[in-house]
Amino acid sequence: MNLRNLTVLVILLLVALFAGLNWPLFTAPSEINLLFTRVSAPLGLILLAVIALLSLLYFIFIAVIETGALIEIRRYARQVEQARKLADQAEASRFAELKTYLEQELSALAQGQSDLKAHVSLEAGEARKALSLEHDTLKSQHAEISGRVDQKTEQLKGELLARLESLERGLASDVERTGNTLAAYLGELEDRLLGRAGEGEGEGASEEA
Repeated sequence: MNLRNLTVLVILLLVALFAGLNWPLFTAPSEINLLFTRVSAPLGLILLAVIALLSLLYFIFIAVIETGALIEIRRYARQVEQARKLADQAEASRFAELKTYLEQELSALAQGQSDLKAHVSLEAGEARKALSLEHDTLKSQHAEISGRVDQKTEQLKGELLARLESLERGLASDVERTGNTLAAYLGELEDRLLGRAGEGEGEGASEEA
C-alpha cells in the first residue's frame, strides 16, 4: 500500500470517527431540495453514503489502474524476458559463429603450417640434392683438374729432364771440345818449347867446337 492510499484510508477513518461521534446529527431527518422536489431524509447519512461511494469508486479506479499497471509490467517483463532470451540466443549464436570461425582459422593455420613444413622439407631435400650434385661435380672437376695437373707436372718434369740431359750432353761436348782444344794447344806449346830447347843445345855445341 502506497502513501496515497494510506492517506485516503486515514481520512475515511477520521470521517467514520466523526460520524460515530455525531451519529444523532447524521441520522436526524431534514428537508432536502432536489430541484424538482423536496424530500425528508437524513442529510448526514446521504453524505456518508456519497463519501463511501466515492471512496469505493476511488479504490476501484486505483485497483483498475494498479491491475493495468501490473498487467503492463508483466507484459513488459515478458517482452524483456523474450528480448533477453533473444539476446542470449544471439550471443550464443555469435559465440558459436566465433568459435566456428576460430576453429576454421586455426585449422587453416595448422594446414598452412603443415604445407609450409612440407614445402620447407621439399626445398631442403632439393637443396641437399643440389648440394650433393654440386659436391659430386666439384669432386669430379677437382679429380679432373688434379689429373690434368699431375699430367702437366709429369710432362713438365719430362721436358725438364730432357732439357737437363740435352744441357748435360751439350756441356759434355763443350768440355770435350775445350779439352781437345786445350790438349792441342798444350801439344803445340810443348813442341815449340822442345824446338827451342833443341836449337839452344845446337848453338852450345857449335860454340864449344
